[in-house]
Amino acid sequence: MRKLLGVLLTAGLVLGLSASPALAEEGTGDAWIPAGIAGDVGTGALDPAEPGFGETAEPADPGAPTEPGAPTAPAPGESDPGDPEPREPGPGEPGDPVDPIPAPEQLPAVTGTAQVGQTVQGTPGLWLAPDLEFALQWQLDGADVPGATGERFLLPGEASGKTLRLAVTASRAGAEPVTAYSAGLRVSPGTLQPGALSLTGTASVGQQLSVAARASVPSGARVQIQWKRNGAAIAGATGVNYTLTAKDLGATISATVTSSLPGYTTAALTARAAKPVAAGALTAPAPKISGSAVVGTTLTSSVSGWKPGGVALKYQWKRNGAAIAKATGSRYTLTSADAGKKITLSVTGALTGYTSRTVTSTATATVLRPLTAAPTPTISGTSKVGAKLTAAPGAWKPAPVALSYQWLRNGAAISGATKSSYTLTKADGGAKISVRVTGKKSGYVTTAKTSGTRSIPKVLGAAKPKISGSALAGSKLTVNRGTWTSGTKLSTQWLRNGAVIRGATGTSYTLGGADIGKRITVRVVGTKSGYSTATQTSAATAAVKAPARYNPGGSWNCPAWAPIKGNQNGKEWIYHVPGGAYYSRTKPEACFSSASAAVAAGYRASKR
Repeated sequence: MRKLLGVLLTAGLVLGLSASPALAEEGTGDAWIPAGIAGDVGTGALDPAEPGFGETAEPADPGAPTEPGAPTAPAPGESDPGDPEPREPGPGEPGDPVDPIPAPEQLPAVTGTAQVGQTVQGTPGLWLAPDLEFALQWQLDGADVPGATGERFLLPGEASGKTLRLAVTASRAGAEPVTAYSAGLRVSPGTLQPGALSLTGTASVGQQLSVAARASVPSGARVQIQWKRNGAAIAGATGVNYTLTAKDLGATISATVTSSLPGYTTAALTARAAKPVAAGALTAPAPKISGSAVVGTTLTSSVSGWKPGGVALKYQWKRNGAAIAKATGSRYTLTSADAGKKITLSVTGALTGYTSRTVTSTATATVLRPLTAAPTPTISGTSKVGAKLTAAPGAWKPAPVALSYQWLRNGAAISGATKSSYTLTKADGGAKISVRVTGKKSGYVTTAKTSGTRSIPKVLGAAKPKISGSALAGSKLTVNRGTWTSGTKLSTQWLRNGAVIRGATGTSYTLGGADIGKRITVRVVGTKSGYSTATQTSAATAAVKAPARYNPGGSWNCPAWAPIKGNQNGKEWIYHVPGGAYYSRTKPEACFSSASAAVAAGYRASKR
């Protein structure tokens, strides 16, 4: 058949025949294969871009030598000795040669818009030969698109910028297939329709704005967000949310959402806040005041929870709602001017970009004055079942102060025991007894003071202590505590005119200047497990006197009750009085209560 096709083609060229309306005009020498037809008719596909397609066919040279082994045409009237004798084809052998498939009268065509996302329609062209079957293949830049073999083709994103064409291959049993191509179309990028935007949130400093975008058409686009301030990009603000800062105050905030999809033109939409950014609102709970509403007490503030962070705070304490001058710290000490008033604290917070805010605490109770004296009561009496204990409340000031009493057993109130004295009962055995004294006065804070406790177990055998020693300042007094129940633990307390001398708890006590004119006693307390505490107090000494002479024991100083320094200077004995020229430089050998005592001892007065 290839030979037959070659003969026919040669004959057509020689005779100048026009094979069809699509063939070249007679006498031009152009090939008869129409543009867009691939391959020799009946010999397989040939891309129009291949060499020889559309070129002028050269006529055969009858005298040209043939290639070795190539058959030669027989002379007219001669037979080809290589041709066999004609005979009928045997069973299974091919019959007469099949006619080749002619080129189409009209090339394949593509209709529709060559744009990504659009669907184009292909037609195979006009083929006049009967019994043809057609296979369609869409191509991009000459390469087959896998699976794209239908009449319709949806242009994908990767088609953008490429050349689209439809390859149509006609086939028939026994004939070589022929492929024809449509004209190439340049595919343009698709049009991406971004989804509508919505901007939500409050446009004020510290608040968060959010942008949301509906799905693009087609879907799958990559989205990029850029927040802008008055149209200028805000560095780093590329998320769906943006928290407004002080820099945004008064500005118009917008969000530009850019959508991109391979093969499509990039599209962008911008959503803007309806109003310029307003000042933010600070949030904070009211401050709390701790401390007693009593003159002299320091009130402190508890201020926390201000948002956002970094708020600068200012304090102002107020008296009955009026600002107190210079009371602008976090602490305030109540003065007498506050008595009878109520105190509040106002705290003002300020932060750039936010509206200042002031919050005020709850008012304190009415400020009371403190009692100037609220001594701790003491209990007198024998800690013994059946004995009477008496509370000594001390002097409460400013007088008069109304006092009330409550006796306590192991810290709990004893029913009905509300007088200044209390007679111990059997229920008190083994318990600790104390008394609470409460002082009340209008305009003053009610104050309660509780005495020390008394243990009330069994009664101890006790002896009255005795003091020995001279009642002279500088002398040592010694106590004889007598005989007590065996195993009793004794403690001693020296008293000055009945008052406790702090730190004087030994069995001896050296009299000092503070004791002059006072009477000294000693109290001995005996304790033993299972027994009631017993207290015995000695008789008082005579009023303590200052001795005429006192030995300072090497000290540079004389006591206040014997201030005159005596000192030997060579063979002379000289005394120095306070304020004298040599007083501070004299180390005394003796101290005298008076100048006359020094003279009586043989000392003369210093000349300076």
